[in-house]
Amino acid sequence: MLDMSQINYIKRLREKDGKSITDIADTLEISWRTAKKYADGDLNLEEGPKQRRERPVMGPYTEIVDAWLAEDMKAPKKQRRTAKAVYDQLKERTDFSGSERTVRYYVSEKKQELIDAAKTQYVKLTHDPGTAQVDFGEFKAAHPKTRKLHTYPYLVVTFPHSNAQLARVTPAENIECFLEALKDIFTELGGVPKVLWFDNLSSAVTDVLKGTKRKLTKTFSAFKWHYRFKANFCNVGEGHEKGSVENKVGYVRRNWMSPPPVVTDLEEFNDHLKEEMVSDRDRDHYKKKEKISKLFEEDKDALLYLPTEEFEVVRTDTAVANKYGEIKVGEETYHVGGAHPGQNFFSKIYWNEIIVYDEYGERKLTTLPRKYVPKRIDDIDWIGELKIFKNKPRAIEQAAYLQALPAATKEYLLPEDLNTRRKRIKVLITLLRDYEMTEIDKAIQTATRENKLDKEYLKAILAYGNQENVPTLDPGRTLARYDQLRPEGVTSNE
Repeated sequence: MLDMSQINYIKRLREKDGKSITDIADTLEISWRTAKKYADGDLNLEEGPKQRRERPVMGPYTEIVDAWLAEDMKAPKKQRRTAKAVYDQLKERTDFSGSERTVRYYVSEKKQELIDAAKTQYVKLTHDPGTAQVDFGEFKAAHPKTRKLHTYPYLVVTFPHSNAQLARVTPAENIECFLEALKDIFTELGGVPKVLWFDNLSSAVTDVLKGTKRKLTKTFSAFKWHYRFKANFCNVGEGHEKGSVENKVGYVRRNWMSPPPVVTDLEEFNDHLKEEMVSDRDRDHYKKKEKISKLFEEDKDALLYLPTEEFEVVRTDTAVANKYGEIKVGEETYHVGGAHPGQNFFSKIYWNEIIVYDEYGERKLTTLPRKYVPKRIDDIDWIGELKIFKNKPRAIEQAAYLQALPAATKEYLLPEDLNTRRKRIKVLITLLRDYEMTEIDKAIQTATRENKLDKEYLKAILAYGNQENVPTLDPGRTLARYDQLRPEGVTSNE
């Protein structure tokens, strides 16, 4: 008589897979009558007490096989062990003495349990280990070259089970930047979350269909297929369905982007964020009262394995040159050297560059760096910032925007003597009412060379230009003559 696992397997082959009696008999190596009896028979299996059949042969080895199969669920299907491979490894590594058929029955039953459990997890918003949520946020940062506030997007991935988060600042929210950041986070994790919850972001979703169905972009679909994660999308207007990451977007901004930092290089800033995210896990979970770092290990243990080959985040497109020999990618135009109006091109679009080919995609013509215009640029209120430190000159060394100041101006504001520092802060506030920061910095450079840094000398330079230009305006006058205008008792280095 067959045991329950074998009977269940026969029933599944017959009812779910639609196998014929002959196929079932051949697969299980049993008689046609036996296969027919259990496949189509009306057995009253509920009568009598239910007993779990002992497995005298498999019993001692089920724990090993269960671990192997659970491990395989994280790997791509083609890299998972077959029942025969499980049998061969048992024979090779243990003293297992059972038959291959016994192993086949057990492996089939256990695999189905794991598949059914995975399906159950996918249809609900869970906080199980290995489940993550994804969203974008925005923050302002001072740019040291433009001396202005640029608005940057940043991607946050959070694990509700452990309350751990990872973050990446990106140049834009386009599909290439989005997936490149997500890929980098997978690499840092050393694995891939089984389920990822998203908002209906345009870089992934082209159309919101009925219910939970979504039409995905081609690139996102390929990315999802490559990494094998399940993508779930919140209902329209129901962002609270991924409340964990909604909260974490604000948490990251408040803790590491306030006040607005000075961002010189995105890669360096992201390296800094990585370190901060790791340090942040060294605290207790708000509810579970365990270290987030410990709970995060449970998240990492539940991750899928990374694919053996890295995904190339690239989008292809065609373009036609305008009358200036330019092609358009997104909202930006790029000049292609030697292009004539109406010429067709094929291009590969990466997050950081565009490779342009002839219209057939056979001959590479040029490589162009991607242009990224900040989503929003605001002026820094230099006067307002400096007023904070007018009576606190020592504290200006810790000013949020100090690193965004031009080099000469920063040096001018930081003499050792605090009284001199206070006077110079006031001078700079006065000059900023009439001149731009870049103009003032050039004047400070000229005055520094002359070792004459008083207010009147700086105003004279700003009013008449640098010392080389003054003679062309009035050959009889030079900046040296403005020494005579200095009030009595005022030294040239104040």
